[in-house]
Amino acid sequence: MWTGWLDQARVQAVSTRAEVENMDADWPDLKSELDRWAAEGRVASLWWRDDDATAMTPPLRRALALSRRYRVPIHLAVIPAPMDRGFGGDLAGEPHVRVLQHGYAHANHAPDDGPHWELGDHRPLDLVVQELIAGQAILKPAMQERLLPVLVPPWNRISPAVIARIGDSGNRALSTHGKRRARFTDTGIEIINTHCDPIDWDAQARFLGRNESLRDLVHHLTARRAGKADSDEASGLCTHHSRQDEETWAFVERLLAETSAHPAARWMDLRAVLQDPAHDHTQQGS
Repeated sequence: MWTGWLDQARVQAVSTRAEVENMDADWPDLKSELDRWAAEGRVASLWWRDDDATAMTPPLRRALALSRRYRVPIHLAVIPAPMDRGFGGDLAGEPHVRVLQHGYAHANHAPDDGPHWELGDHRPLDLVVQELIAGQAILKPAMQERLLPVLVPPWNRISPAVIARIGDSGNRALSTHGKRRARFTDTGIEIINTHCDPIDWDAQARFLGRNESLRDLVHHLTARRAGKADSDEASGLCTHHSRQDEETWAFVERLLAETSAHPAARWMDLRAVLQDPAHDHTQQGS
């Protein structure tokens, strides 16, 4: 059964156990890792997902300004049910914006004493799937060609039963958080995760810290280069424009600046990933 990826996977040792278990990272470590990619004649793919969009707000405008300044595609995970119906028009003139489906209402249906789930097994499966279909019906006319067939589960949680029905909603890919264990699920859904979230959700959404945030990113890049992680999985940045403090914003901007200036880093538009012939797993007899 396709269940292992749901757990937060630990990055395995690349050269020594201490290298990935205890060592923090800083900006020179990121540059050194990208320099190693360059020395091997390789380019490290990166991608940016920004969650919880529903309307054009000052924080979102700030994120879009960074996207324009550094020419980095930004993939907005939009919540369909509460979305402002004029949101699609507000994005006109933003060439680097793509839209992903962020569940349906970002509503918790799990018991109050446990983790939050919208796409779990707490309700009838058909109801969950029908909500995803309804979400697509909201997003498609508003976002048109910006909408990519990628589902982002609220809180990065989704049950195997719902995964098996993702295709019913028209989505062909799934994005959660953490190193993927395989590119495709058993039903041919592609996994395109994020790996660096600079917010500490256990500390009232304050900045996680430069060293810890960079450690997650550098370790994923290192694991990819060394063959300890899927080398084809772009290393993903996950931001939340509506929850970020000034330290988090400063970190995100510097990350975009540092990587955009490095010849061995390339920020991806997921449209290109989804149009890759290798994406169509079901036609490869797998």
